[in-house]
Amino acid sequence: MPHAIVVGAGISGVACASALAEGGIDVTLRERGRAVGGRMASRTMRDTGTANDGRVVDIGASYFTVSDPEFVSCIGGLVDQGIARPWTDAFHVASPQGIEGVRSGPMRYAANGGLRSVVASLLHPAVTVVFASEVGEVTGDPRGAAVDGERVDAVAVCMPQPQAARLLAGAPAPGTWEPVIVVTCAFDERTWPLLDGVFVNDDAVITWIADDGMRRGDDAPVLVVHVHPVLSARHLDDPTAVIPAAIAAVQRVLGIRDLPSWVEAHRWTYAKPLAGSDEPFLLHGGGFVGLAGDAWSGGPRVEAAWLSGHRLGKALATRLAMSD
Repeated sequence: MPHAIVVGAGISGVACASALAEGGIDVTLRERGRAVGGRMASRTMRDTGTANDGRVVDIGASYFTVSDPEFVSCIGGLVDQGIARPWTDAFHVASPQGIEGVRSGPMRYAANGGLRSVVASLLHPAVTVVFASEVGEVTGDPRGAAVDGERVDAVAVCMPQPQAARLLAGAPAPGTWEPVIVVTCAFDERTWPLLDGVFVNDDAVITWIADDGMRRGDDAPVLVVHVHPVLSARHLDDPTAVIPAAIAAVQRVLGIRDLPSWVEAHRWTYAKPLAGSDEPFLLHGGGFVGLAGDAWSGGPRVEAAWLSGHRLGKALATRLAMSD
């Protein structure tokens, strides 16, 4: 049976590995972290000194939308299982001075168990997952591929392109990616207006506030704040440095005086590509090495990342079946 390695266990990597397994390929999914999810990350709050200890909070992607028929079918199954749920089709908008109104859009989906649970639920049971597995180099040729010198039949690199370019010689230029520092704030009680999330326009400190209690459906007084990319870029070496400014901006925008009883900052160096390719994925290095992620399939979106990985997995499985 052909053997493929998928590098990166975000939603694109999980989709790719699962499509390969469905195509009859022996798959190993290698992830340098300790869990699947990638930028659809959820964290369990611990040692907060509040009633929120043990609660899961989303600290990566805030939500996802669904439009492509394949992804509709995929997420519909998770909704039926109670893993994913429609959240809202309307968010508030604000200026630096405060909330100005509500803007409607597509339905956004969330997960009561955190968005990471969505990624974990999409993983095919036949895939072998190896955590804490750092990859140094990926190569390919017309006969197959290699990971750190180990020959395999195919490799899929599913991660932000700046990281992929470090592994794969000759990979396309990664383009420009925005960083973001995410600040999680737990309050003793909710004193802000009823809302799901707020897009903050023209503010030098923050761009987005999510009410994680509304998103998760448990009404916990927890806000997750995304810091402006320019300010985030200045503080990637010390994410906690943005906390005072982020809290002050939340107070200003929401019109509250309360301070959080617990706060934490998490950095995403490559949070989002500024532009995505309409191509679904890239085959490289003789056709048995592929690149996938949210910079493909018309991204950046969670749906684009899944589509890119899924379609790359199917394409590699077809190539391997033809060359067997």
